[in-house]
Parts: sequence; structure tokens; C-alpha cells
Amino acid sequence: MRVFVTFLLSVLGASLVEGRIVSKCELQTALVNLQDANDPRGLTPDLMAKIVCHVELASAFNTSAVTRLDRQRDRRSSGAHGSGNSSEEKSPRPAGRPVEVHSLYGLFQLSNQLVCSDGASPSPNICAMSCDDLIDDNISDDLLCVSKVRETLMKNGFRARFFEELKKWFMNIYRECGNKTPAYLDNCVQP
Repeated sequence: MRVFVTFLLSVLGASLVEGRIVSKCELQTALVNLQDANDPRGLTPDLMAKIVCHVELASAFNTSAVTRLDRQRDRRSSGAHGSGNSSEEKSPRPAGRPVEVHSLYGLFQLSNQLVCSDGASPSPNICAMSCDDLIDDNISDDLLCVSKVRETLMKNGFRARFFEELKKWFMNIYRECGNKTPAYLDNCVQP
């Protein structure tokens, strides 16, 4: 009976979010179409390859991907050090040191604490959108949000609001996919 209930809940949960898997080439074409021909700082083929690689690693091209991240602000309670024999490590997390929880949404795994609003977590909501908009089968709003984040950094540089957080996201792309070149997208035919 438990197996049936678990199966039923997973099917119902999956049907609530209408996501899809996009192909590497579909994403590349969408990024190309998003570019402004008059912007010399547009997405270079090299950066495009790195972004597509990031999407592959972060969401497996799944538009409905949601990743929940829990980070404890108190390292002692994370079990990250020592042998576990200390009474300090065995004690519960001290009051006032909450667990930091945030989620990443959609193809690009965008944070609810920075670019969108989930209605529960505080967020500057840079893209002025609900996080639910990032997990449907329509990728145009995801692309526009990524474009807005990039534009914010390009226009304002170090003065950009939330510069450090935005920089971390882009640096993660380079950390994961720094070795990807335009050859990564060679099997995609340009329209």
C-alpha cells in the first residue's frame, strides 16, 4: 500500500508542474535568438558554450528542475570537523543560528533569494517574477531573466546591486564549464 501511495503522490506531483526537457541545440538557438545584433558585448560563442554546459550539469536541461539547498550557518552543527567525540558537536544547534534554506529553479537553476520570489523567502527579485515561472515549459522568461542578470552586471559592473551574489553565479559557470569551447555546440546547426 505504501508503494502505491508513494507512486500516486509522485505522479500527481509531476503533473502539477508542466516542465519539459529541452535539447542542447534548442537552448543554443534560443540564446542566439535572444541576442541583440547591435550589442558588441553580446554572448560570445565561447560564453554560450559555457552557459549551455552549465544548464546541462545544473538541471539536465529540465525546465521543471528545483534544487533545495540547506546550509547551516553554524559549522559546529554540520558535523564538518572533528571526530564526533566532543560534547559541543553533539549538542543541538544553538538558538538564533537558523538553517539557511534556499532553492534553485528551472533550467539555469536561479535562486529564490536573488532573482525570483517564491513567496516564502526574502528576495530582491531582480527579475521581478515568481519562481514558479521558471519551472514551466516556457523557457522565454528564463532566458529573459538570465539576460537581465547579465545586463545588470554589464551596465553597472562592480556597482551593480547584489554584485557579489551575481558574480558567484557566473563564476560557478566558469568553474564547472571553463573548458568548454564553441566546439561543444558544433553538432547544432544554426538557423
